[in-house]
Amino acid sequence: LAQMMVSQCAAAEMNVEGEAVLGHYASIAGTGTEYDTEVDREVVDTFIRCLEIQPHHLVVDLGAGACQVASAIAQRVGLRQPVLCVDPSQEMLDMGRGLAGVKTHCSGDMAWINTMKEESVDRIFIRQAVHHFDQERLGDIFGGILKMLKPGGKLCISKRGDLEEMFPWPAGFYEERSKEEVTIEGLRDILRDVGFKKFMMTKNDKLVPTPKTERYQQFRKRFISWFSLLTDQEIETGIDHLEALHEGKYVPVVTRENFLVAFN
Repeated sequence: LAQMMVSQCAAAEMNVEGEAVLGHYASIAGTGTEYDTEVDREVVDTFIRCLEIQPHHLVVDLGAGACQVASAIAQRVGLRQPVLCVDPSQEMLDMGRGLAGVKTHCSGDMAWINTMKEESVDRIFIRQAVHHFDQERLGDIFGGILKMLKPGGKLCISKRGDLEEMFPWPAGFYEERSKEEVTIEGLRDILRDVGFKKFMMTKNDKLVPTPKTERYQQFRKRFISWFSLLTDQEIETGIDHLEALHEGKYVPVVTRENFLVAFN
């Protein structure tokens, strides 16, 4: 019961769907459900390269979850200050509290932005979390981020690009959910509207044969929030489809992550 409780630090600013998302992350906190460590290393390298992170930079991970990427960046670069990890789920932040090179802060995106001084941060990254932001306030959120970046500061946003291929979703599910999310190109347009002037885009893309038992367990643990919208039976039906489609002990897994860098 305790794991299913919504974190109180950001509950006041959450709508019903936002509370459901917080409940989802509270439920998976501590289960060990994380992304492949090899993929994480590639992601870490991509963020460091795209943001040109230097040891003296103050870096913020907005929507940090369990802080693993932030900790890896801090150690790889040798940051002199810990990465500030901001997330509305206290349960997820608690998973990363003991990691090296991070400092956690429980808050929703807009609430945190409103507390920050202008031109106070060197680099900000948002990994696979922007779809949880209030989509109607993205302009305000990114406008606030632009103000808090120091001259020469950079923002990098990543979004999954493999959702369609990830799972045999129920009929119409993928199309309906996709309508509710802004594309990486749409994010670029919003960032341009609020005052960012320069952009760069890249992606990590690979195909990894993965043991079926491992992959199916990730689905059952609802390792990304979309699975929290499916029933147990819908997940099992999708697994049965994959089992019939792929012989042997492995299933091919596409991992694709799109990165958008914005700066002036």
